[in-house]
Amino acid sequence: MTTVHGRPEGAEPATIGARTRAIRLGVVIPLVIVSVLLLAVYAFGLLYFNSALTGPGPNPCDPAVDGLGACWRPEQRTFWIVTAAVSLPAAICLGTSLIWLDSTRRWWPWPVATALLLLAGGLALNQVP
Repeated sequence: MTTVHGRPEGAEPATIGARTRAIRLGVVIPLVIVSVLLLAVYAFGLLYFNSALTGPGPNPCDPAVDGLGACWRPEQRTFWIVTAAVSLPAAICLGTSLIWLDSTRRWWPWPVATALLLLAGGLALNQVP
């Protein structure tokens, strides 16, 4: 059966209240600001250590001449793999938390996952000598 307005009888569609939306925005807006900055730092680190994937070149490296960080070291490959494996899911979780901001479904796991992944990326970044 339907009502006078043509809607089906029963429960009204669920919507979030103004207070709930304000709380969600209060959580997500700072998360977005911090996440975008951290993801930019991680992207710079990945580009800077991009040569870590190819291994040492044919020319020997002298850190005094070429600069610190220019020489290939095996731990750079581990840094690159871990940071890439953390940054991509963090970006996906950040996007999902923005998409589900107005949803009545559970939205809170996505910002939490974003924060934890960015923390893991920061710990990986700190391990680079």
